[in-house]
Amino acid sequence: MKKAFTLIELLVVIAIIAVLIGILIPALSSAQNTARLVKSQANLRSLAQIQEVYASENRDSLMLPFQIKGYQSGNGLGRRGWGVVRKVGSDLPGLEFPYGGGSSGYNSPWYTEMYAFHWYSVIGGWLNQGDYASEVQFAPSDRILIQRVQDLQDNPPNGWTLDTGYWDCSYVLSPTIWFAPERYRDDQRPSARRYDPGDSLARRNKMSQVAYPSQKVIMWERFDWTKKERTASYRNPAIGLTDPIIFGDERFSPQWNNYDAQPSAATADGSVTRVNIKGIFDDLYSDDPAVVRAANPTDEWDPTISALQYYSMHEDGFEIGNEESGLGKYPAFFWATRDGIRGRDFAR
Repeated sequence: MKKAFTLIELLVVIAIIAVLIGILIPALSSAQNTARLVKSQANLRSLAQIQEVYASENRDSLMLPFQIKGYQSGNGLGRRGWGVVRKVGSDLPGLEFPYGGGSSGYNSPWYTEMYAFHWYSVIGGWLNQGDYASEVQFAPSDRILIQRVQDLQDNPPNGWTLDTGYWDCSYVLSPTIWFAPERYRDDQRPSARRYDPGDSLARRNKMSQVAYPSQKVIMWERFDWTKKERTASYRNPAIGLTDPIIFGDERFSPQWNNYDAQPSAATADGSVTRVNIKGIFDDLYSDDPAVVRAANPTDEWDPTISALQYYSMHEDGFEIGNEESGLGKYPAFFWATRDGIRGRDFAR
C-alpha cells in the first residue's frame, strides 16, 4: 500500500523545489544576459563591416555624414557648407540635420556631433535600399530605444517615415570619423558649426590614416547593459580630481564611459571587444605623461538636458552631471579621442 506524504515531508519537498528555483532563475537570467551580449556584439561586428565596405567602394574613405558643398556666406567670402538631406543615393547621403535646437547651440561642439547616435537612420538605405528598420541597429537589451522607435512607426509625427525621418541607434559612431585629427589635439574641441565645416575642421578621413587600428574605437554600445545598476560619480583628472566625487547608486545601466562600465566596442581593424573603462581611468592617473595624454580625451561628455530632450533621448538614462538625466559626469572616451582618427582609445 502506497504511503501518504506527511506534512513535514511535503514541506521538505516544497523547500527543495524553492531552492532549485532559486538556483535556476539566476542561472537562466545570466544565460539570457549572455545571449543578449553575444547578439549585441554580432550586431557591432556587422556594423563595423559597413565601414570596411564603404572604404573599399570609396577610395579608402571613412564614412562622412555630411556632404560638403559650395556655400556663399553673408560676408562675401567663399565658404563651404553642410549638404542637404538625401537619404538614399550611390554615395553616403548628405545630411543637414535640424540640429541646434534647444540649448545644443548654433556654435556648440554638439551642433552636428549628435549624428553619432543617428547615423544608421541615414546609412541604412545605402546598405540595403529601404532597410531602415533592420534589427542590427538595436542592442537586444536597449529596450527604451526599441520602444521609442516602435512608437515612432506606430504613431509617426506629421510627415515622418522610415524613408525620410531620423532616429537614434544603440551603437554610437565616433565623431572623430568625420573631423580632422587637429580638432582633437588640444583640450576643448572647437565648435561644429553647420555652415562652416572649414572652421569646424570637418573632412573626409581615410582608413589608412588610422594609426592604431586595433585600439581605435569606431563604434560602441551606448550603455553596458550587462549591469542593471551603476554608481554615479564625477571623475576629471584634468582639474585635479585624483579621487572621484561619488553621487550614489542609480538603478540604470552604466553609460559607456562610466567607471564601472565594460561596453562592447568595434575597432578600426574590424574586431569587437569589451573595453574595461576602469583601465582607461587608471591610465589617466599614470606617472607617464605620454600615457595620460593618449588616454585623456579633449573634453567631458556633457551635452545639456535640453539637448537630449530635443533628440528625445532625455529618458534613456544618460549621465551628464544633471539630476534630470543621471548624476554622473565623465571624460568623452571614444567620442573626443585625443588626436582623433590618429589617436588610440585603450591599450591592448
